[in-house]
Amino acid sequence: MGENPETVFVTGGPDIDLAAAIASDGALDFDPFERHGGVGDRLDLGDGYAVVLQHPVTTTWASAQEQVLPTLGALHELGIATLWFWPNVDAGSDGTSKGIRIFRETTKRANMHFFRTMPPEDFLKLLNNASVIVGNSSAAIRECSFLGVPAVDIGDRQTGRERGVNVVNVQHDRVAIITAVREQIAHGRYPSEHVYGDGNAGRRIAEVLATARLTIEKKLWY
Repeated sequence: MGENPETVFVTGGPDIDLAAAIASDGALDFDPFERHGGVGDRLDLGDGYAVVLQHPVTTTWASAQEQVLPTLGALHELGIATLWFWPNVDAGSDGTSKGIRIFRETTKRANMHFFRTMPPEDFLKLLNNASVIVGNSSAAIRECSFLGVPAVDIGDRQTGRERGVNVVNVQHDRVAIITAVREQIAHGRYPSEHVYGDGNAGRRIAEVLATARLTIEKKLWY
């Protein structure tokens, strides 16, 4: 990228530090429905549950509503308790949100609960105790590779990103999603992989900032 190699330090991601702290305890020590509200029935999470985050893909934003429908249909057919999080605000989010709203208002007994957002610590505790994460969030690629949570990555949003063995990719196809989710749940937890960090990024970053020679000189090294 044109940076002087001597000034590039590989530390891992600080988000993995938080995942490591969560994993060391492991317990889901709060009620997500009482603490964070949301919309939908109160679900029994004791037999396992899915976490779903599906964001629009900016290069195909006009298809966002169409793309979320197979995921909704698949999770509905599977019948597993599902904690579904609202999409981010990328281009196309209105389409994704519209698809979710229409499904939510027209489908009875969907076995889904919808959340707007959640603090990182609580969200990671939910992930750490989930049977599977479904959708196209970077959380499936990054934090869940460390946590070992089975992931079904849908579509092309994460194409080209390094990933662990916990991730299976499928396209926007209801049958393919159902098959992948069932296989991932049957597989169960994966070994922890340090694809994006090992939980010590903060310490490494602090050491670099404390010892590296700082300069305002900027020269690209091509």
